[in-house]
Amino acid sequence: MNLEEQEPKKKKRKISLVRIIFLILLVLSNTLAWFIYVTRIDNSVSVHVKSWDVVFQDGENEISTTLDILVDNIYPGMEDFHYDISAYNKSEVSAYLTYKILEADIFGTSYITKEGREERKEEEQEGDLSSAELEEKFKNDYPFSLTIGVSNTHISEENGMEEYHVNLVWPYEGKSDEEDTRWGINAANYHKNHPGKPGMVLKIKISITQDEQ
Repeated sequence: MNLEEQEPKKKKRKISLVRIIFLILLVLSNTLAWFIYVTRIDNSVSVHVKSWDVVFQDGENEISTTLDILVDNIYPGMEDFHYDISAYNKSEVSAYLTYKILEADIFGTSYITKEGREERKEEEQEGDLSSAELEEKFKNDYPFSLTIGVSNTHISEENGMEEYHVNLVWPYEGKSDEEDTRWGINAANYHKNHPGKPGMVLKIKISITQDEQ
């Protein structure tokens, strides 16, 4: 075979290789875009419902998971934010549901609770609040209403189902016009200076503890 015959074949191989690489990059980029889209929807849409199947195994008396909950835009008159986790107990014993706030960030102000320090294996620092104290602070020190709870602390055995709830509401007419105005300006400035960052991030640990028989 002479050089003139070999040259077109080399070109064909190069073209085929380029096409293959292009297709691979196209698939990867589409896949990445899909994951980004799904994550964004999961963190932004006001109504979230997730399921969590719980199965107790021999020798294990607690099952837990840590949730990162993001609220993108927080402002007076915002759409109500709801995040729900459905827990299903598929074991043969009843159980108890608990939760604790580990960390929180609101408009750039960060909190790590005493339980969060323990989870991170860090020593408590002066001024650290407990999960319950931080939850109380949300009720008293901010103009919006942030509530965390569970439909029932006791979940029955064999397909029992209960739900964890995280709700954030900030109506136009809140607790105080003055506070709404002050915090509304703070929220607007934060979103302006930190585009793309959520207004609130919560790290919550939810746990189901097996009922001792």
